Amino acid sequence: MKGVLMRTIKKKIWPKYFELIKSGKKSFEIRLADFDVKEGDVLLLKEWHPTRKCFTGRELKLEVTYLF
Repeated sequence: MKGVLMRTIKKKIWPKYFELIKSGKKSFEIRLADFDVKEGDVLLLKEWHPTRKCFTGRELKLEVTYLF
């Protein structure tokens, strides 16, 4: 979108959901409305290991194409 600034928004994602999105089996993510996001923004999903409480180093960059 011309003249509109796109942002990159970093979010944690658990391995189970990371794999589903990476494989293409899951094409959307439902999140609480606890942050501002617009169509065209980029989500940087950083895989988070919930029991070890650390990032795994794997990431996915996805463009927001629709808001519900």
